[in-house]
Amino acid sequence: SSGINAEYGYYILQGTIYQAPDLYNVLNSRLSGTLYNIQKALDKTISMSQFDQNKGHSWVFDQAEKTDEEKNWVAPSSRFQKDIVDNLLDVLSARYKHYMVNSRVVEGASDEKRGTTKEEEKS
Repeated sequence: SSGINAEYGYYILQGTIYQAPDLYNVLNSRLSGTLYNIQKALDKTISMSQFDQNKGHSWVFDQAEKTDEEKNWVAPSSRFQKDIVDNLLDVLSARYKHYMVNSRVVEGASDEKRGTTKEEEKS
């Protein structure tokens, strides 16, 4: 009975410390993805079944063109995953600064302005 209670877990990857997700966030993420895919499979199954009073149930297995929704489908992500990616992008953008380089050559500009070296000018 030392009175110590661990509230958070951490892990280290390549020298960076990350807070481990709690059980709720892990299960929420996994269940959300699973249930979403089950729902899409059931919707597709229902759309392929047909019922006729004379013939009974039948299935239509045509290889139709994908719908716009299927073409633009993006995998769902949890709030935890979005936060981790945002934090990672912030760290990387702070570590590696972005520089815009204008490489357009202007007509009539001197060789020095175009970026040629003195050795290239001699040859």
